[in-house]
Order: sequence, then C-alpha cells, then structure tokens
Amino acid sequence: MFRSAFPLGRYAGVAVGAHWSVAIVLALISWLLGESVLPASAPGQPALWYWVTAVVTAVLFLASLLAHELTHAVFARHYGMKVKRITLWMLGGMAELEGEPPSPRADLVIAGSGPVTSLLIGGASIGLAYLTGDVLPVLAGTGLAWLGITNLILGMFNLLPGAPLDGGRVLRAAVWKGTGDRMRAVRVAALTGQGLGVALVIVGLAETFFMAQLTGLWLAFIGWFLMAAAQAEVTGGLARQQLGDLRLRAIMDPHPVTAPGWWTVEAFVTHDAATARRRVFPVVSFDGQAVGVVSLAELARLTPQQRLVTRVSDACRTPARFAAPEDKVADVLTKTPVRRGTGLLLVVEDGRLTGTVSTDDLARALELSALGGQHVPA
Repeated sequence: MFRSAFPLGRYAGVAVGAHWSVAIVLALISWLLGESVLPASAPGQPALWYWVTAVVTAVLFLASLLAHELTHAVFARHYGMKVKRITLWMLGGMAELEGEPPSPRADLVIAGSGPVTSLLIGGASIGLAYLTGDVLPVLAGTGLAWLGITNLILGMFNLLPGAPLDGGRVLRAAVWKGTGDRMRAVRVAALTGQGLGVALVIVGLAETFFMAQLTGLWLAFIGWFLMAAAQAEVTGGLARQQLGDLRLRAIMDPHPVTAPGWWTVEAFVTHDAATARRRVFPVVSFDGQAVGVVSLAELARLTPQQRLVTRVSDACRTPARFAAPEDKVADVLTKTPVRRGTGLLLVVEDGRLTGTVSTDDLARALELSALGGQHVPA
C-alpha cells in the first residue's frame, strides 16, 4: 500500500500520501451524497449543487481522516517514536510508526488520541450545522451534519476493543498496565480483534444473503481485514520481542553475487549465474547503483533469442522496497513482503548496493533468536 501511494505533501512535519483506492472511496461517498442523502434531505435543489456539495463534503471527510492520523503521529513523536508516513486508503488511514510506545500511558494516549479527534470533529460539525442553520444554505448544513455524524460513528467504531483498531490498542495499554507484560497485552488485544473480525464477517454475510443487502459484503470485508491485521499484530509483537533492535547490517550478505544490468541475459547466465549457487540476484548499474532483482525462473521465461538481445536491467523487477543497513529486522519481517524463492531485499546506502537479505536470512535470524539472544550476530 505504501509503495503505490502518491504524495500529498507534509503536514506537521509528516509525509502524507494517498493510495489509489482513496479515489474509489471519494467517488462512492460523492455518489451516495449526491444521488441519495442530499436530495432526500433538501429536495428541489439544482442537480449541480447536489454534486458540488457532495464532492466538497467527501473531501472534508478525507481531511478528517487525515486529522485523525496526524493526531496519532503528533503524540507518537511526543513520546519519542518516529513517524515514517501517513497513508490514506479505502478503509481510512494508517500512520506508520517506528518502534513501540515506551509505556502503557504512552500507548493509551497515542491510541486514544485518534478517536477523540474524530469525536471532536463530529461534535463540532453537528454543532456548527445546528448553530448556523438559519445562515448557511440548506445543502451546506446537510453536508456538515453528515460529516459530523460520520465522524462520530468512525470515532466510536475505532474504540471497539480489538486490534488493530485504536480501541484494541487502548485495551492493550490497559492489560499492559495491569499485568506488566506487554506481549500478553498484545495477544489479548489481537484475540479480541480476531473475535470482532469473525463477528463482522458473520453479520456481513448474513446481511448479504438473508437481507439481500450488498453493504453486508463491505462489512464482511472489514471483518476479514481485522482478522488478518490482528494476526499480524501477534506476529509483529513476537518478532520484536525476539529480535529487539537487531539491524539488517548484522544479517545481510555484504558480498552478494550481482547481475550487471548492462550485460545481456545470455552473458550473465553463461558467466555468473551458471556457477553461482543462488537463484535470485540483485541487479546493479555500471556505477554500482541498485537497480532491481532478477531470478533464474524469470530469466527462464525468455526465449533463447530474447536472452541474446535483452539486457539484465530490462528483465529485472523493482523490489518491494530498498532497505537501509540500520533498519530493524523486526520491521522488515512485519512490513516488507519478501517472497520465498524469488524475493530478495536490497540493502542500500546512498543508492549503492551494500548487501542483500533473503527469506532464509530472515528465518535464520528468527531461529537464532529463539535459541537465545547470544547466538544472534551483533
């Protein structure tokens, strides 16, 4: 999701982007308001004004989602955590934080600040619509009221006690405070999140099949997402607990066999790939810049004639992301997809390749951590 987001600038010092699915949400909200909500609430208005009000209200709603996530980011930085970026997508927004909250109190404040912001925006919008009812045009008042009600619903939904919702993190903070065991708190929050996800899937499917309401599919999709995300919370928590601050520099291969991007595929296969005991290779430019990744399986799909004329740089693919030597291994495990067999993480400094990390390297780091921290390379 982060890779395919387009930038929206920086707010409060945090980079903000939007996933392409935001366009779908913007269109759906505009359609719902322009074709249903606004005509029903304020009949007899010109169609153009319905749509203008609908689009403006939809954009303001996305702005309220951004405010929700920015509040998380501001409080996270207050407690010493780094914020990589905020990405808006079809299920709301996501603030990518580095590290873990230093205390249960910090966890509670960071998690609770987002829903509180949504509730405040909701209350303020409804109050403004009420107080200016005799001044604002009826369509503007209706749009403000819808914005307020939607933010109130969003804030209350986010407070449901299940990870990865903010309410799940509030629950995590409470259990952490009560037991002193953060990993236990992560498991409790994840378990409730999975239970909540299952309930939403059941309700959504029942609404779809027994009440013929297609909105149930959306509810079921949200439930499925909660189940998957809750499991990821447990996986990420275990990885961070086992690996601590272990960095990629400690587990990467600093001298990988590279594929020169300016060579033809045939030349690379004949001279390097045939003798290297590897299936996946980093591709570099003439000056050592990391270009991409290529596997033997991908090269095998080319015809003999294509191998003679195709450069390796034209046959490679851009990796999921370029990592830095000081990136934490735990963050890579939970946030970066590295496909077994054909995946390879390129570690770069100033654009130049300094090493590679494979799925076997990641698995080895986890297994050594499970055997005891003293076995993990420093």
